[in-house]
Amino acid sequence: AATMAPRDKKQKNAEAKDAEMKDAKVVAEPIQELETDAVPVKGSVKNTDTVAFLTADTTLNTLTSANGILMSLNEGAMQHFMAGARANVGISKGRYLFEVKIIEHVSTPDTPGAVKSKLALKVGFSTAGSSLILGSADSFCFDADGFALHNTKRTPTGGRITRDSVVGLLLNLDKDSPNFNTMSLFKDGQRATQPLPLPEELQGKMLFPHVCFKGMSLFTNFGPTPTAPLPFKCNMIQ
Repeated sequence: AATMAPRDKKQKNAEAKDAEMKDAKVVAEPIQELETDAVPVKGSVKNTDTVAFLTADTTLNTLTSANGILMSLNEGAMQHFMAGARANVGISKGRYLFEVKIIEHVSTPDTPGAVKSKLALKVGFSTAGSSLILGSADSFCFDADGFALHNTKRTPTGGRITRDSVVGLLLNLDKDSPNFNTMSLFKDGQRATQPLPLPEELQGKMLFPHVCFKGMSLFTNFGPTPTAPLPFKCNMIQ
């Protein structure tokens, strides 16, 4: 079998590092904000249903509360499983925002010698009836490591999610907007990623707010008032 010479290995590593630097430069480019102030939603267009995570749309290890707190079961090795929850109100047109905040990292005593569970968070949108674990062809999301995820493919965005930061997920389905059919991530009210085009499989479909997490507790806010206002006025889902 052929083996790579040490010099070839160094050259390959250098090329890979150069490619990573180029990706980082692309992410770091200034973002021109094309979003504008929204007109308040009124009348029959305004959502009157309470936005919530219903038991039927959550994994068995997810614990919900009336004040927007999400937690997961962590006993009996359950800390190794992702918890998932999809909201009951979807979006088919217009531009709407919801927020997520990591309020607690949960540590559980592990069995000596056992593999320690890694913290994880994914926030995005999915179709009705999709897998409750984000990342399939029926969903589009951002993860805490700074990647966008769809159909198991990860794309670097630079928008990392950390504890105590308020993360805003903006879905733009306004056909008159230059950012039509895109999803954006905001962090503490400031844009963290470029508007990312929705995958073709999701365009034209009703999309629901969706979160997946492990090793943490979350606060979710559907409105009507954002915890971290954006540079422009935006309607929330509630």
